[in-house]
Amino acid sequence: MNRYNVIIVDDQPSICKEVVAFLKDLYTVHTFRNGKEALDYMSDNPVDLALLDYDMPGMTGFEVLMAIRMHKSTAHMPVVFLTVETNERMRQEMMGRGATDYLCKPINSAELRECVGKHLP
Repeated sequence: MNRYNVIIVDDQPSICKEVVAFLKDLYTVHTFRNGKEALDYMSDNPVDLALLDYDMPGMTGFEVLMAIRMHKSTAHMPVVFLTVETNERMRQEMMGRGATDYLCKPINSAELRECVGKHLP
């Protein structure tokens, strides 16, 4: 069976573990602590969907998103932000910069599975 390849980019190991636990039965999930590691991985491996933390040291989620959108092979890949930011201005900024969707932390397993399933055919 060919499974979708999903990445999670978050500097908090507990969030990465949680996402893996929620998705591992349905998808192949790879975790990265920062944007550079994730972008390096994507340059050599196909990824079907990315889950990005907004606030990370070194490279923000927006910077990772911009790098994803600039490459032909990943330009149309679904990118979902995971964030503690719940205000409307931030949601509009995420979507305006090319995010496909967003989920608020703490992560709800049912919402996460529904969101990922909605963006993967």
